Amino acid sequence: MCAPGPGSIGYHPQPVPERVIQSATPKSSPAQASTAATFYAVIFLIGFFWHGAAQETNDLWRLDPEQGLVTLLWTPLLGVLFGLAVVRGFRVLEGRMSWLPALQREFRDLLGRPSGRDLFILAVASSVGEEVLFRGAMLDAWGPWISSLVFAGLHIGPRRSLWPWTLSSLLLGLCLAGLTLATGNLGAAIAAHFVINLLNLHYITRKPPEFGRRQGQGVSGAGLQRL
Repeated sequence: MCAPGPGSIGYHPQPVPERVIQSATPKSSPAQASTAATFYAVIFLIGFFWHGAAQETNDLWRLDPEQGLVTLLWTPLLGVLFGLAVVRGFRVLEGRMSWLPALQREFRDLLGRPSGRDLFILAVASSVGEEVLFRGAMLDAWGPWISSLVFAGLHIGPRRSLWPWTLSSLLLGLCLAGLTLATGNLGAAIAAHFVINLLNLHYITRKPPEFGRRQGQGVSGAGLQRL
């Protein structure tokens, strides 16, 4: 005897248990944006004073001090385009590489569901702080490879299975270093970093967890994919 299904006489869909809905709904962010902003402010200050001491100038935005305002205004557009391409590439690879969903779960557990304002603060603070240190000060001092290796070392996951994230960070660091050297300023690198972080953080913290979706499918047949 088959169990009744949708369209069958006597079929009554079972309500989704509250605990399943709660497991599929991100909780409030346990990692405060102000704490992260403070950390990246320290990163920024290290890069700022490092560059000032090494180059005897506080103009760490421009590699070429002769660059004009027009160049400083249009070069960030290159970074925006590059950032959008990177985000799109990760979306395409998401279903083919198991480490990407696993990394997303790690970030979702860490961040919960921060507000749009908190996401913006995190994206701005991380992009400016890291670029000033790695592409502003460290690139001048150590070159693209060593600065990118240190940048990758800051992006090591809590498990060995997430090592591709570190490798992708190395490749991204080299690309951002190339953007900086090609444009002669930090505008493109910061814009790219900001776009990547903002769009990825928004996607990760708003995407329903995989467990919740599978659990919901088993309970209601339609799942919780629309939550």
